Amino acid sequence: MRKPNYLNSSNLFYSEYSLCYMCLKRNFPTRKHYSKINNINCFICKGIFCKIDEIVQKMFELIHFQENYSYRSFTIGTTLPYYMFDIEDSIRSHYKLKGIENIKSSFNFIIRNKFKSLSRKKLNITNPDIKINLFISDNSDYSIKILSRSLYLLGRYNKKKFMAQREKNFLKNNPDIDYNSFTSKNQTIQTTIQKTISNCIRSDRMVFSWYGSEDNNSQVLGKGRLFLVQLINPRQRKIKINKIFTDNGMSFKIIEKKDFLENVKRNFRVKNKIFIKTSDPINKIHFFNLMKLNNTIIRYRYKSKIFYKKIYNIGFKKLDAYHLIINIECDGGLFLRQFIEGRNFIKPNISLTLHNQCECLKFDILDISLS
Repeated sequence: MRKPNYLNSSNLFYSEYSLCYMCLKRNFPTRKHYSKINNINCFICKGIFCKIDEIVQKMFELIHFQENYSYRSFTIGTTLPYYMFDIEDSIRSHYKLKGIENIKSSFNFIIRNKFKSLSRKKLNITNPDIKINLFISDNSDYSIKILSRSLYLLGRYNKKKFMAQREKNFLKNNPDIDYNSFTSKNQTIQTTIQKTISNCIRSDRMVFSWYGSEDNNSQVLGKGRLFLVQLINPRQRKIKINKIFTDNGMSFKIIEKKDFLENVKRNFRVKNKIFIKTSDPINKIHFFNLMKLNNTIIRYRYKSKIFYKKIYNIGFKKLDAYHLIINIECDGGLFLRQFIEGRNFIKPNISLTLHNQCECLKFDILDISLS
């Protein structure tokens, strides 16, 4: 049987395949097509090109009215059924058509430009504020999913009263407490910050990263302890910088807002005030040995890895024969209790340096600074 030749007989091609105008134009760009054929039964696309205006309007309403996203740029990605590519490849092979864009590229080009005109936002393929994912099913139904780029907030908090930093630490030390009643009272630093930020920026969830930790009964003074919050799929991207929020006995402020994590500094120094009890009476030799720790490197093992932290400055004050206060400035992340008591593998440490077993009664954070 002789194969039909579209270039000689367009009528024969139309009757055999019944394509819409966009699929005809894409696959046979050199031919003149006399009218736009909006064929919902198109042999290749099954009518999805006829639904583009409907889809774009649905995207606009979802983003601007239902979810109320704040954004300056966007991109649209499309997932099409595999059979559309297979059918188009079969037709191109039949008519020996080469060097023509495929159905996905054509569909994306049209729908991106229509949404750009309607929303008046910039198209950004690499780093958009929001990404619109369009899924076309085998029966040509569609669904839309919106995902905005994560937002990173760097902040500082202070506390002068008993309050756990995170839920898991508090619950671990207090197993008899009911979780639901605990979280409803916002008794941690994390839940308090999360509640306040949620009132400013709506997001799917928040991921906290802490620049060190402290005991529940420790104070955090000075400029405050640093923390980082990643907002997943935020609807808004604005928050007041350096505004102090006070709630539930603690205060915090956001000092930086970043769109990318690599732009956030993570190295920091900490000034601590440590209350210590010794097993033997304190004498002048102990203080002389203590000063040797100035500008030294502390080496310790944690989870099969070796870490190094620097002591920049160390000072002391004797309270009585068995009690003293040590003021120490060091790299963030040093385990202070292990450093004082010499637990696990950490050298040098205070107990070993003084030749006097020490107990860390309490420590307060006086200041934290980025290095």
